[in-house]
Amino acid sequence: MEESSRDTRPPQAGEAQGEPLRPDDEMSRLKAELEEANAQADRNLDLAKRIQADFDNYKKRAQREKEEQIKAANDKLLYDLLGFLDDFERALAAKATPEEFRRGVESVHANLRSLLQSKGLVETPCERFDPALHEALCVGEGDEGKVLEVYQKGYCLGPRVVRYAKVKVGSGNNRGESDG
Repeated sequence: MEESSRDTRPPQAGEAQGEPLRPDDEMSRLKAELEEANAQADRNLDLAKRIQADFDNYKKRAQREKEEQIKAANDKLLYDLLGFLDDFERALAAKATPEEFRRGVESVHANLRSLLQSKGLVETPCERFDPALHEALCVGEGDEGKVLEVYQKGYCLGPRVVRYAKVKVGSGNNRGESDG
């Protein structure tokens, strides 16, 4: 088979059908295509850089907004807690009998517990040991896995544990039972 030296591509605008391109015309056309491709590549690179900069700015703005929301929530909680500080200062300054003082502290305690519950804080249950909610400080004689004593209450805020309950757990060895 003999290779044809003729250009077999479709004719471009301004070319006659079947006429081969002259080398100068072909070179000019290729240079123009290259310049257009380079210009398009530059536009695409510029667009990619702008998109990247917009995304970086979005991330920074989102982080700033998140920090502002956290500060606002902290400010609100601290404002709410200042009332309890005022109550304790009044209680310490009051000339009250021990029973009146106790009732006052119980009232402040109930109000604080109510505030924390309104924010979603709940006490963790302590019937059976759960390592996702409890920290076992020691074991003692009793039903296996049963919480025998609570040294410090635990709390959850929604699904998150804020503080693990510190507990004593039954080992399953009851008095009077034999191991063998």
